[in-house]
Amino acid sequence: MAILILISVLLLPAPAASENEVTGIIGESVLLSCDLKSSTAIDTARLRFHWQDESERVLYSFNKGEENQHQDSLYTNRTKAFVSEMSSGNISIKLSQVTLEDKQNVYRAFATLFGENDKHIQPCRTTLLVAARFPTPSVTVNKTNMNSTCSTQGGYPQPMVTWTIQDRGNRTLDPWEVQTNITLDSESGLYSVWSQVNITENQTVTCHIFNPVLRETVSNTTIVSPSKSINTDPAGDVQEGFTPIIITIVIIAVLILFSIGGYFVYKKRVTSMCWPYIRYG
Repeated sequence: MAILILISVLLLPAPAASENEVTGIIGESVLLSCDLKSSTAIDTARLRFHWQDESERVLYSFNKGEENQHQDSLYTNRTKAFVSEMSSGNISIKLSQVTLEDKQNVYRAFATLFGENDKHIQPCRTTLLVAARFPTPSVTVNKTNMNSTCSTQGGYPQPMVTWTIQDRGNRTLDPWEVQTNITLDSESGLYSVWSQVNITENQTVTCHIFNPVLRETVSNTTIVSPSKSINTDPAGDVQEGFTPIIITIVIIAVLILFSIGGYFVYKKRVTSMCWPYIRYG
């Protein structure tokens, strides 16, 4: 019976590694968390662990107090552990300067606790998703062509673009009503968005840019007003300008000011010419 119990214990599967999925923002830091879940304090002089990626390149290594003896050059100066918390089982690391090359990488932690019975475990497995936030889009109106354009750049991954229009109601435009062009920059690996819809006066139009990894939407709204004209600057961006009525009022006001000023100048000159005759006459 004792032999059967011993065999059963030996055949028990090792505890499965905890699996996490985290999102890192390009250029920022991300935490790869891992806890050994020890019920007693761990002597770090007996602890060895390392993190590695799918290509078995070492991100970080800790060997009985010595750090990064086997670190791959790709991760030099990019990782940091929490040494003061290792005795409680925290072998998490912080990965800084996240890049596109880190996307969808699976990172694994392997640990060994040396003693009378050396204990080898793979406690954690983390998949890293990578994203970059899209800035708030610019939404402009061109009344000559009666269309509205939405643009933004520098985000990742490829976004979803939708438009809503509010006039008598509020509705989302169908894909066939929208002209959208999404391009990938070959150098940065980030996306640019250009989208355009037809409009009518007295409408409120909103452009929405949805990031599927961050599950985040950035939007911008403009009102198509019949009382405003649209001017195009040299860069091609459409901007609201003065209406003809306002320009006419300004011109009339300037003419009136010139007329009043001219009258006072004329009156002063006539008075100065007549003054000697009035004085000695």
